[in-house]
Amino acid sequence: MRKKVQQIGNQQRHRFRAKFCRLGYKVSYGHFKPTLLLTEVELIDDMEKPQVVTSHLWFNYTTGFQRLGQLQPGDVILFNARVHQYRKGYFTAKQEVDYNLSHPSKVGLASGQKRPLVPEDNVALIGMIMMQNEDYYLANDRPCEPFYVSRYQDWLQKG
Repeated sequence: MRKKVQQIGNQQRHRFRAKFCRLGYKVSYGHFKPTLLLTEVELIDDMEKPQVVTSHLWFNYTTGFQRLGQLQPGDVILFNARVHQYRKGYFTAKQEVDYNLSHPSKVGLASGQKRPLVPEDNVALIGMIMMQNEDYYLANDRPCEPFYVSRYQDWLQKG
């Protein structure tokens, strides 16, 4: 359980800073949904004393993150979010309560740099993620489907 995240409380939104690690996907009801992994997540409401609250968090790859463009590992991202309690684990197994950050807003790169665009089309976006992580997915028996990859390649050719 993320005790430091829990201690922040969910009564208000806070400002955070984290490092981008990589993109990924999850499968929900048979549909691929893009995600991103942030590491070294710090609460920075008090800039004089930033506090690391968790080693990593997975987020849905929402429009706010997509607008940043093609992120590079190590990019520092700033965002506002609220603490959220959820049940961790499969519904058929014993679930435990954990905490994450939800509804990120005011998302930006600390450097202010502009990055190349990412596809707005979810299918092409999943294809981009599958291409970036192909070795990992194949080594771990996760889908890396040609349909999605070809849609991303089509998007690249049109760009």
